[in-house]
Amino acid sequence: MTATALILIRGGLTVDIDSGTAETRDILIEGGTIRAVGAAGTIDAPGADLFDATDRLVIPGLVNGHTHGHMSLHKGVADKWTLEASLTNAPWLAGRRDPDIMYASALLTGAEMLMKGCTACFDLVYEFPRPTVEGFFTVARGYADAGIRAVLSPMISDISLFRAVPGLLEALPEELRRHVDGEIDGRPTLDAVRDIIARRHELPEGITLALSPTIPHHCSEGFLMECAGLAADNGLTVHMHVAESRLQAVAAQKLWGKSPIAYLAERGVLGENFIAAHAVWLDDSDLDLIARHGASIAHIPASNLRLGAGFAFIRPMLERGIDVALATDGANSSDALDMLRVMRLASYVSHIQTGPREDWLGATEVLKLATAGGQKLTGRPNAGRIAPGAPADLAMLDLTAIDFIPLNDPVNQLVTSADGANVTDVLVDGRFALRDRVLISPACRDLGARVKDARLRLAAASGDLKALSTALEPHVVAYAQSLAGEALPVNRYLAGRGDPHA
Repeated sequence: MTATALILIRGGLTVDIDSGTAETRDILIEGGTIRAVGAAGTIDAPGADLFDATDRLVIPGLVNGHTHGHMSLHKGVADKWTLEASLTNAPWLAGRRDPDIMYASALLTGAEMLMKGCTACFDLVYEFPRPTVEGFFTVARGYADAGIRAVLSPMISDISLFRAVPGLLEALPEELRRHVDGEIDGRPTLDAVRDIIARRHELPEGITLALSPTIPHHCSEGFLMECAGLAADNGLTVHMHVAESRLQAVAAQKLWGKSPIAYLAERGVLGENFIAAHAVWLDDSDLDLIARHGASIAHIPASNLRLGAGFAFIRPMLERGIDVALATDGANSSDALDMLRVMRLASYVSHIQTGPREDWLGATEVLKLATAGGQKLTGRPNAGRIAPGAPADLAMLDLTAIDFIPLNDPVNQLVTSADGANVTDVLVDGRFALRDRVLISPACRDLGARVKDARLRLAAASGDLKALSTALEPHVVAYAQSLAGEALPVNRYLAGRGDPHA
């Protein structure tokens, strides 16, 4: 991925994410690093590849702090899915994928994010029933071939949804229960993860490894502690879904008599290497624990809205000094992997929560969360700014697009008006991955045909799994809705007709 040539980006309207201002600047890039930033026309670089950025808005590359590339073949498959409906359908969504299907999905995910201004992502990689070395490295190759940076994290558990949710298995009709009542042996899963860790030095440049025991109550205590030990011994980040839905918060109270964050803290899992994804159904004491342990949060507003999970309160997190990144989630729960849309949602959702407008997330703040905030989560805390010494990960947007006409406040319009369609050029590690809206990687030239073939083959291979999931879904959703109605000390819904939680 590393580039060595000089590139001079001349005359782009360049954003400073700290001040929220934009000024016309030249940017000199060498060897994947920004070497100089100066007023337009002031940098002389003989022999440099000159890129005219007139009519371009130049921003740090966006970072998607939580996604699932295995879901990119499933855009638009669901309408009124809750989180629990999505989890019920996971076997056919992610199962029976051969290496070609896995590669196509990862390549598509990387390509879409690049075309929408992303230069890095954190992908929780799922294989059903457990990860494989071949599958994991196939996904890594897909991202590398697209030209995007990625942290890849095997998403694992040893308790199924049906046993993780208290009482769910018993609530299913007998003819369905017998298909899902088996127990999971976590040992082969952990062995596979150890094999992946042992070979992580073989990962392509720009691809790194993390670990994701998926949801606290989907992991036995022994399995969770094994994962935490593997992460600590190998310097890996742990990234989990935490308190995403009301049901998850209720389940934690039933199982442990405490919140999932308190449970994780008591077991030493929280720490500076820990990321809590979603973090919706948390109270002030949970946020205090996260801050005290130096853990981070991935805020995923589009998915939280799409799945009806609730509204995460971000201002209290920031007031405690918690590092927060923005994320899309997977394409089945966010559909468009567009971090520009996510920024807008993050800002707007904060406007309808209680408190004065000073508590709202402004344009400059959400841009920081989508750039520098995400870089810390992906292990690159010095990135996310356009300054000498920073990695040359940049995105450019078309200022002649209707969303920027007239140009009143570039950063405000970036957040409130723009979307991925405005992105024209992307550099990753000082190399163009997208230029004039065209993906550079040869692997992306037949992307449409490759993805179409993969989708059709996956549908043919997983028809019986889909039929079972479809039969299970109404029973799971009905039980989850009933259980989630039990009392909690926090509310992350808006009051609506007949809302028992208002």
